[in-house]
Amino acid sequence: MKLQLQHLRKQYGSKCAVDDVSIHLKPGVYGLLGANGAGKTTLMRMICGVLKPTSGSIRLDGKTIQELGERYYTRLGYMPQDFGFYSDFTAREFMLYMAAVKGLDKKQAKEQTEHLLKSVNLHNTADKKIKSYSGGMK
Repeated sequence: MKLQLQHLRKQYGSKCAVDDVSIHLKPGVYGLLGANGAGKTTLMRMICGVLKPTSGSIRLDGKTIQELGERYYTRLGYMPQDFGFYSDFTAREFMLYMAAVKGLDKKQAKEQTEHLLKSVNLHNTADKKIKSYSGGMK
């Protein structure tokens, strides 16, 4: 699986929020760092399909997210820092819930959840409510 962002640009009138971003990502867990107003949230919203880029393309295994439709969203996981009504879930509950939404069987969901919690160093706090987490933990 390979996610490719090719020359992504998002313009709001004369303000350019994201300018010519090209990245090729293989499976893994990634973080996006930058100053306030640098375009991190705008970029993530484009990757998630919430915002349409002004120009450029987003491809998964060579196909655009428009071509893939719903198949794209079943392969994507994203946890915004402020995401509202899931805040009463624990991290483990949220991940198991999302696994069910994506159609994973229970055994696979548990295994993936534990693996991912360990890989992002949240295994020891996985049963605390997400609303108690710091921004970075979310």
